[in-house]
Parts: sequence; structure tokens; C-alpha cells
Amino acid sequence: MRILITGAGEVGFLVASELYADHDVTVIDKDPVACSRLQDMDVKILMGNAANARLLLEAGIKRADIVVAVTGNDEVNVITCIIASHLGVPQTIARVSNPEYIDQPVQDRKEIGISCMICPELAMAEEMARALYFSSMLMNKELAAGKVELIEFKVTPEMNINGPIQNASLPENCKIVALNRAGEISIPDEDEQIQVGDHLMLLCESSALPDLRIMLHEAQTSQKVMIVGGGMVGFYLASRLEKMGIDIKLIELDAERCAEIAETLSGTMILNGDGTDLALLREEGAGRMDVVYAVTGLDEKNLLCSLLAKQLGAKKILSRANRSVYIKLFEMVGIDRAVSPGQVTADAVLQRVIGGEEVITLSDERMELVDFIAKAGNKIIGKSITKELPKDSMVGLVIRDGNPMTPDASFKVKEGDRIFVMSMPNVVSKVKKLFAS
Repeated sequence: MRILITGAGEVGFLVASELYADHDVTVIDKDPVACSRLQDMDVKILMGNAANARLLLEAGIKRADIVVAVTGNDEVNVITCIIASHLGVPQTIARVSNPEYIDQPVQDRKEIGISCMICPELAMAEEMARALYFSSMLMNKELAAGKVELIEFKVTPEMNINGPIQNASLPENCKIVALNRAGEISIPDEDEQIQVGDHLMLLCESSALPDLRIMLHEAQTSQKVMIVGGGMVGFYLASRLEKMGIDIKLIELDAERCAEIAETLSGTMILNGDGTDLALLREEGAGRMDVVYAVTGLDEKNLLCSLLAKQLGAKKILSRANRSVYIKLFEMVGIDRAVSPGQVTADAVLQRVIGGEEVITLSDERMELVDFIAKAGNKIIGKSITKELPKDSMVGLVIRDGNPMTPDASFKVKEGDRIFVMSMPNVVSKVKKLFAS
């Protein structure tokens, strides 16, 4: 496919890095530093304003199959997509943050020529909210229209799950596909010993989640949450959690912003103060919280707030990391999970660009989950997927005839199978070759 990306910031860079190997990619940005980061990729780079119709024509917009507008300016992104639509581009995707334009994480706006709008802040808040399904959960992503879930949880002393992975008594159609230990992520062997404090990633049939919660000895109890930061992310997160019946406290430094959000968040206690003030955190019971979310616009403040809450005894800490390169740092110093709005947005874009193949980049680009639909002529047809995959990759679940299943060594791939593969980045290209004709 011919793909035109406008904006070479974090989102544009991540999207280009995933697509350039298999597609004809052109990138436009007016920042020479941002453009220089792309020089190691086989992409065409043009410098200038992405809303300039003449520059878009020079970039070959009329021949593009998809236009992805992800600059830091909402208006430029909207204008770019409208121009592209008028010139006959079949699919346009715009990154938009202004709540006047968008009130959902992902929204179709085909009536104005935009196939899809994606809001980084709302997408990140939605992902953070889903981590409250049970108390040890750190991540919960829906896949395959809700049939499959990718989850991450932290192993606690109360769980009866210590020992070799092969001995873990998981519900049917649940499989451990990755392990994060002190910030080091890997695809584990069956004899890998599970330890308290490990973060385990599982692919599960959605209907198995209640059984998984029971296995982990997690009761469905009311949870107490503290949110630090009342910006767009904090506001949307609190709105989402109110609907789940969560007991919420929100700390925001700006008094006017506190008054503004208090008019809408009737079920949230709004506190005007500094989320890095140890005395305030102690007084408001941060150490007794089930979850503390640090979601201000400053990475340094989020990190400090998270560390203070952890020191006070909060059970689980989730933090916003505006730069995805900081995710590993945050997790290395003890934050349970760091989420980058740029990474979440890039994942949402890739899921729409690639179509049948969903690509999710995990843990600061150290792991990728790709799902493939097996087609006639693919090299993998009729072969055992577990035997054919290269080292540093693992098949999770397969959906056959609408039913999720965990494949064993005797499982042979058929046309139409939807196969979820967890892979280290260095072998993703080898995995994709198995699904080539």
C-alpha cells in the first residue's frame, strides 16, 4: 500500500517504523530534527507544512491508499484529511485532541471526509480504566471484536501461581505469552519459574476472565482510586471510573480547573493541591488506595508522584509517560505500568491501517503482538504453527470458525484461521514470512 504520514513526532515515527518494511511510506514534517530520526528507514521524507495542498500533491497524495495525519496540530490534521478525501484517498485517519472535535477515544467522521479520528488522551484513559477489571490487573486490551483479551497482571504472594509456568492451572483457552521481570521482558519457556512481583501477559478467551479472577483469588470488591492530574486524561478517566462505581479522589493543582471539572464529576472528590506534596498524599490516604493514577502532562511529576504513592503503600501504580522511551525507566524503578499516549495512538492507527493484521507494540517497543488471518497460499497452511515459529516468538490463541482455542503441537493451520503471535521485535519479520504466499 501507499501510505502518506503527516507528522514525524512520536506517533508518526512509531507508525512509520512499523509500516515501512512492507509498504511504500512517505512522511511530511516541518521539523528537521524529527525528519532526521527517519533517515535510517526506507521512507520518502518531505519537509514542510502538512496542510499545504501543493506539498501534499508533491508527496503523491492522489496515489495514496491511506493518509495518516498525526501532527501536533488538530486543525492541520483535520484539513489534511479533508483535502485527501476530496482528492479521492479511500481512507483517512486524524489524530485529534480538542474535546470540541471528539468525545470518544476513536470516532468515525466520514461525513466530513475523515474515516477515523483518534484521541491519544482519551484512548490512554480508556486503556487505564480497563485495568480495574481485577485488582492485580495492569492492562486489558480487547482483540478480535471482544472474543480475545490480552491482559497483564502482577503476581502477588496471595496467588497460588508460583512455580514453573507449565504447572500453572489456568482456565481453558488462557495462555501465558510473555513475562516482565523488573523491567526485562521475555517470552518464557515452560520450565520458567514464576516469582512474586513478576508481570505476566496472557492471551485469554474473553469468557474465561471470571474463572481467571477466581483462580487468582480475587473477589469483586469496591475499589478506591486516586487520580493525580485533572487535565483531559484525568477528567475522562474519572468520568469512566464513576460509571464503574469506583470511589475516586482527584488532585489538581489549578483551582479554576478544579471548579470546572467539579461541575461534571459529581461522584468524584476534587482536591485542589500538588500531587507531589507528600503531606497531602498522606493526608488523603494515597497509601490506602487500590490504584493511584499519575496522569499530569509532566513526566517528571508523574514519576515523583508515583514513587511517593508507592512509598506510602498504594497497591498499584499506573502512570502516564508522555515519551514512550521512558516506559522502561518508569517500570524499572517500581511503577507497575507506564502508558504512553503516543504508543496507544500508534497502536490504534496500525490496527486500522493494517486491517486483518492487528499489531500491538508492548512495553516500550520490546514486544509485539500480531494477529494474522491465514490465507490460501500462505507458507504456514497445513503446518504446525508451534513448530514453525522462530525462537523468541510464541503462538497464543487461534480463532477457528469463530471459536478461540489454544493450539498444541498437532494443530495444523487452515485457511481462515486467525492466529495471535507474541514476538520479540527482532523476529517479527521472520514470523510474517510464514504468512506470505
